[in-house]
Amino acid sequence: MKHTVHFAVLAALLFAGTAVFAADSSKDKVEKHTVTLKSGKVLEDAVVLEKKPNGVTLGHKDGATFVRYANMPEKAQKYFNYDPEEAANYEKKIENQKKANQKAMEKQKAKEKKQQSEQDKRNKERRIAQQEQTVRKLELQLEEAKKRLQNTENTVSQDRNALVSMVSSNNNSRVSVDTPWGVSRVRTSNNNSAVRNKLMKEVDTMSVKRDNQAQDVIDLQLKLESAQKTLEKLKENNE
Repeated sequence: MKHTVHFAVLAALLFAGTAVFAADSSKDKVEKHTVTLKSGKVLEDAVVLEKKPNGVTLGHKDGATFVRYANMPEKAQKYFNYDPEEAANYEKKIENQKKANQKAMEKQKAKEKKQQSEQDKRNKERRIAQQEQTVRKLELQLEEAKKRLQNTENTVSQDRNALVSMVSSNNNSRVSVDTPWGVSRVRTSNNNSAVRNKLMKEVDTMSVKRDNQAQDVIDLQLKLESAQKTLEKLKENNE
């Protein structure tokens, strides 16, 4: 091996810290060494950066490496006052701390998972409540639409009956006419053509209105069925 480890210099660098690297080039230069570990790994231009109870961190040509005392040559172990029991206690402490951190992390994750689950449940219940309101609103709208349609149907029927009564009556007689404006007696002569025309126009208008209202009923019925299916699925997913 080209170079040997000079542990006195390593120790000096450990206590000198960063001040060594700040030294002027005209003063004493930092002496670096090649360190060979038990595993055979070679660290070139090694200097001590940090010391711990179970090993040291060495800065070297390829970066920085933490070396446990157990992996150092015996002479290096003695120099650093390697105490296997102290190192084991330190590593046990570190391991226990890792376990404690892991346990705390798992506990926190479980807590967050529970909170998320509860939030999801509240969200589902809120969506169900909103969908129930939607269904109820559509039911009321459908009920009102059916009532409007029935009223329009009645009006169309009355208008048609009035027209039939006028046409089938004698030209000079008076007949009772049931119209949207009430029951009245009118003379069924040629002079009453305006009344007939008005009734016919009323029938046409109300027929169109009836058809539109019938379509509204169909559309609302379809919307209600769709909303009811959505509500059923929401309830199934919440079980």
